[in-house]
Amino acid sequence: MDANFRYLQGACFFCLAKTNKTWCDHCEYNFILDQTRCPICARNSSSRNPCGSCLKHQPFFTNTEVLFNYQYPGDHLIKAFKYNNRPELANIFAEKLTHKLKNADFRPGMLIPVPLHKHRQRERGYNQSLEFASSLGKLLRITVNSSLCRRIIDTQQQSSLPMNTRKNNVKGAFKLSHINPFDYVVIVDDVITTGSTVNEIATLLKKSGCRRVDVWAIARTQF
Repeated sequence: MDANFRYLQGACFFCLAKTNKTWCDHCEYNFILDQTRCPICARNSSSRNPCGSCLKHQPFFTNTEVLFNYQYPGDHLIKAFKYNNRPELANIFAEKLTHKLKNADFRPGMLIPVPLHKHRQRERGYNQSLEFASSLGKLLRITVNSSLCRRIIDTQQQSSLPMNTRKNNVKGAFKLSHINPFDYVVIVDDVITTGSTVNEIATLLKKSGCRRVDVWAIARTQF
């Protein structure tokens, strides 16, 4: 794989081999793997049972689905998606996750993208979680609501903080604009690290009367 990850039209994002897709099948085998994960938080696991961390501290969300681990080489795709003005990658991520979910027994009433603070969205130009959620919504025919949850505090980026401070960093950072009308909703994010962000939002949704909250994301760190 090319360490510089240059983007060329008609070439694989990673190895630059000729392809009509974003990346070639050979490179996909290096990061989209069939891995055993904790069904609640999606960390790698030796079994399909809830991991020790989730059993000890039960999150407010029930299930998490992700495409790949946030590590080489997939992390370069995420960085391009978020910081290098590649919002169109949301479509291919959504297609891959939709394929993974095709046999799942679910029907959420709404998809809720993790909101960016208005200052950060202005800097970036778009909310990557909203782009991903919108693509998923079109493919799965599920309503996307980007106004229900607002980020009211411009928190530090979670990835820049030590693990033990991330939960407090997002405490009180979100607010629901109105009561959620659905029993089952899915929070959509780009990358899950500790799960503090999605759990904070799930807490609000549960308090508003939501029976079940799941999480769908592109990638998951394995700390």
